[in-house]
Amino acid sequence: MKTKFNIQYLPMLAAFAAKQDVRYYLNGFHVKPHPEKGVILTATDGHCLVTIYDEDGFSDGEYIYPISKDLVKAANKKHLPSIQNIFINDGVAMLTSIYDILDTFTTFEALGIDERKLITHIEFINPIDGPYPDAGKVFKSLLSDENKNPVSTFGMNVELLGRLKNLKVGIKKGAVLRIYEGQALTAVMGLKNEIVAAIMPMSMGENERALPGNFIHIAGRQKAVHTSATQTTSPEPEKSSAA
Repeated sequence: MKTKFNIQYLPMLAAFAAKQDVRYYLNGFHVKPHPEKGVILTATDGHCLVTIYDEDGFSDGEYIYPISKDLVKAANKKHLPSIQNIFINDGVAMLTSIYDILDTFTTFEALGIDERKLITHIEFINPIDGPYPDAGKVFKSLLSDENKNPVSTFGMNVELLGRLKNLKVGIKKGAVLRIYEGQALTAVMGLKNEIVAAIMPMSMGENERALPGNFIHIAGRQKAVHTSATQTTSPEPEKSSAA
């Protein structure tokens, strides 16, 4: 059981994974080898999901790993080495800056003193035994030919939208957003477009489908209306439609 991926992706996965859900397999993240190179990481709580492709990652199989608070805290520490990976090996998770760690050792005990200094965190971790949602099926449904029409009204839980901020990489904070008819919002992010997230819609009644108020047309500073010098009286003010 060996898995390696860039530690910057762990807090992102943690933000989208479930917390103490009865569907215990959603309380962790899923990892599987990419058919060509790297790994595919996925996390979901049933309301939104994120899938990340780490082309430099590695996994010798498919696993569901739990996400501990200590591991996320360690991953969020400032001033970590520039190259920082999480390496999971037979029940032990380590944060390390050893880039070629898969070729360097098989156990922590095999490390030398200098190499151990490159380990910033270590803890025990065991895979979660259970099923996992078919995220690929979800994305295929979202991106099908039948779902290419834009929507005019779309209900969304704003707290779920706030999770997208956890997916920013480096100085690139933007995202390409798409909304599909009756489906979800998708976001493509990352320096290499390697992060794809989906957020499911929220049910709305007809009375909740409010349009923006007319005040949006007069927000901010308006250009002054110039009158001619011969005009001696002020024009009658136009009555507001809200009156």
